[in-house]
Amino acid sequence: MTEKQQRIRNAIQDFCLMDDEFMTAFFDNNIECTEYVLRIILDKPDLQVTAVHNQWNVTNLYGRSGRLDIKAVDNAGRFYDIEIQRADKGAGAKRARFNSALLDTRFLQAGQSTEALPETYVIFITEKDVRKKGRAIYLIERVDIATGELFNDGEHIIFVNGAYDNPDDDSELAKLIHDFRCTDADQMYLPELANKTRYLKVDPKGVEQMCKLMEEMREE
Repeated sequence: MTEKQQRIRNAIQDFCLMDDEFMTAFFDNNIECTEYVLRIILDKPDLQVTAVHNQWNVTNLYGRSGRLDIKAVDNAGRFYDIEIQRADKGAGAKRARFNSALLDTRFLQAGQSTEALPETYVIFITEKDVRKKGRAIYLIERVDIATGELFNDGEHIIFVNGAYDNPDDDSELAKLIHDFRCTDADQMYLPELANKTRYLKVDPKGVEQMCKLMEEMREE
């Protein structure tokens, strides 16, 4: 094993799900774990994911294009953009607006009515509490100011606070947030996440998969 290969293997052991390389390998075509995470965040235990794609490029011919960390689709045709974000500046309100717009322009074909727009969710899982209110999760919706009623345009924005740490909170969401920060599978609460983490960090085939991915991402 070369010195470079050893450095990569050492780096893998320090990764958590907040790290881009590890997140990419973990969720790539991983319908089961993506579905599990979405069920907890959205509190929808019956949600069924049918497709998952990582590092999905969305091309906009008239402006800035973008790359989504994780794109998922469920059996009702709803689309999900899950962004894992360590830097505060990449998870602001206008970034959420931009990602939501990318989804809309991508899925509305020429000649289609705007009523054909699918329901979309832009979900940021952030290392810090970017909303700075100490909550585990923030649900953002458009509201009719005059009546206080939801606008119900099918667009949803969610921030999950990766810094949330309340020892009295035994909810699945609190456990999920803990596990996203965790580098050791044995310290994770949720077996669904721990098992895949253990595979990528301990199993020789999983470690080899991680090494190959890291080489490809760094070359790119």
